[in-house]
Amino acid sequence: MKKLIILILLGIPLASMAQQDPMYSMYMFNPLAINPAYAGSLDQMQATGLFRRQWANFPGAPQTGTFTFHGPINKENMGLGFSFINDRIGDMQTNGFMGVYAYHLKFKKSKLSFGLQAGVRNFNLNLTEIKLSPDEQFDDAFSSNLSIWNVNFGTGIFWYSDKWYAGFSIPHLQNNILSDQQFNTTYVARLRTHYNLTAGYVFKLSPTFRLKPSFLIKNVAGAPIQADINANIYWLDLIGFGVSYRTSSAFVAMTEIQLTRNLRFGYAFDQAVNGLSGSVGGSHELMLRYEFGFNKNKTITPRYF
Repeated sequence: MKKLIILILLGIPLASMAQQDPMYSMYMFNPLAINPAYAGSLDQMQATGLFRRQWANFPGAPQTGTFTFHGPINKENMGLGFSFINDRIGDMQTNGFMGVYAYHLKFKKSKLSFGLQAGVRNFNLNLTEIKLSPDEQFDDAFSSNLSIWNVNFGTGIFWYSDKWYAGFSIPHLQNNILSDQQFNTTYVARLRTHYNLTAGYVFKLSPTFRLKPSFLIKNVAGAPIQADINANIYWLDLIGFGVSYRTSSAFVAMTEIQLTRNLRFGYAFDQAVNGLSGSVGGSHELMLRYEFGFNKNKTITPRYF
């Protein structure tokens, strides 16, 4: 735990130098978590819950829970939704809520969606809970907790058909302050702008098998560009298996199962391949997705994203 506390404390003034948004391995099963333009892109409302426990053998390691809900309105020309996120690492916690709006332009064989999101984020650090030494010596810098509330906005575009998709998003446009300037006068930590570029295509290999390669490229100032390269194969639209490589970070194995007509389950396991691989353990991710409003007399074209 001492190592984690040191990382947190050093990370307060240097937060702008690393990826600050939560990491997802199964982002392709819940695109609304990274792109507001996805809202309303399906034929029905959809609710998705995802929980990620990173570095299972490392005390105080990151844990992320997120819930999204969205659906089409006004004859599918618009979509509305929201997302909630809880992200923890040690004694540091971030909560965020975003309302989402998207407008869809229809073309002959595809749609182009423009999305906006707005909401609030709370960054909280429980400094008083941190044990500084065995005899619990007092330090003025740890005499009170840090809690920062900010308003932020995001945007994105999403171009898609039944077989392919491409998107670009900026989840938050404002560089919100993440530290109390009275507490830290030398550095002011800020939330930095993140950029996401993603695309995928579904190939029909046979009447029973589909193959979906996809990628996600993430960029934020002060951190190396990171790419997730993925391949998922589906059998009878019921079961999917996939692998992913996150550059200089991890290999991922995942599965997706259609439990009922409305309910879908997913699981992913990450194994680090960098210098942390021998000490932090693997990462686990669970996903549940429920789709509302199916008409039993209507054939729904399967969507793989």
